[in-house]
Amino acid sequence: MIVRRATLEDLQPLAVLFDEYRQFYGASSNLELSYQFLKQRFLNQESVIFVHVKDDIFTGFVLLYMGFSSVACSIYYILDDVYVTPIYRRQGSAKQLIDTAILFARHENAQRISLETQKNNYHSHQLYEQMGFVKDNEFQTYHCFLK
Repeated sequence: MIVRRATLEDLQPLAVLFDEYRQFYGASSNLELSYQFLKQRFLNQESVIFVHVKDDIFTGFVLLYMGFSSVACSIYYILDDVYVTPIYRRQGSAKQLIDTAILFARHENAQRISLETQKNNYHSHQLYEQMGFVKDNEFQTYHCFLK
C-alpha cells in the first residue's frame, strides 16, 4: 500500500472514489460532476490531493485546501476530505493518508492543519486525537449557507 500525490491521469479513477465519498454524505451519484470538480481543483492548483493505492487500486484519498492566517501571517491547510472505501477500512489507510498530509504541510512550512468532522463520527475523532489533532473548545463554528 502506498500513498502518493495525485496526477492528472489519476483523476478518472479518483472521481469514482470521490463520487462514492459524496454519496456516503448523502449526495446523489454524479460521476461527471465529481470528475469535473476534481479536475478544476487540480488544474487551478486549488487543492493538494493524495491517493492511497493498493495493487493498482485506488482505495482512499485526502484533499487539502490552503488557508491563510492573518494573525500568524502564515499558511495553513484545511483537511476537507479524507475517505477510504469500506472494504479497505481498519487497515491503516486513513492514518497513512493523514500522515502524508501532515508531512506535506510541514514541508510547506504551514502553521497547522485544520479539519471539521461530524459530532457522531467517533472513530474519526479517536484517530485524529491519536495523531495529535486537538479538539477546539474555544471557537464556535457558524455557516452562512448561500445555496
